[in-house]
Amino acid sequence: MPGVARATEHRDLCPQRMNVLQALLEVLKLAPRYLVALTVASAFLLFAKDDWLNRLGVLKFTEDYRPWLGITLILTGSLFAVSVFIDGFRWLQGKRRRARLRDLGLQRLQSLTEEEKQILRFYIAKKTRTNVLRIDDGVVQGLVNAGIIYRAASVGDMLEGFANNISTFAWEYLNQHPEVLNGTTRTYRTDKSESFW
Repeated sequence: MPGVARATEHRDLCPQRMNVLQALLEVLKLAPRYLVALTVASAFLLFAKDDWLNRLGVLKFTEDYRPWLGITLILTGSLFAVSVFIDGFRWLQGKRRRARLRDLGLQRLQSLTEEEKQILRFYIAKKTRTNVLRIDDGVVQGLVNAGIIYRAASVGDMLEGFANNISTFAWEYLNQHPEVLNGTTRTYRTDKSESFW
């Protein structure tokens, strides 16, 4: 019954193929540092001198599995190169995005309303990077959306507010150009109530 034998062989090959595919998927999930280790190890086994391999006791292994070592080198080296490229691209994208937000924030500092100036005057007058402000305030949210300030803590309360830090570019710019905060008043604003203790 040759047909039965072929069907059995075919069924036996399917789990083997599935195991190979699962192994390949696991390689794709490896962190770049493991890919580098596999790349270096397979490159060493492929290109090292025979007497070195013999001293390590892996010469026979290298000769028997040379094609698989070559595939491992190509696969892990390619995956590592792609990983480095993607990380570099993301880093560049993040850097460009931060520069664009900084430029928009600096432009925004040139057209502040009096209420916004009052909030920012607190940071400069008190020489602090943190101010407690209510999150339900539109003026505060406008400064947050412009990237000039940001909520620094998730703990606070709805009456007094939450800690908001001034961004580094705004802090540096306002300390170098305090005239930007000149307005119709000289007051500054914080939503933190005075403690009697």
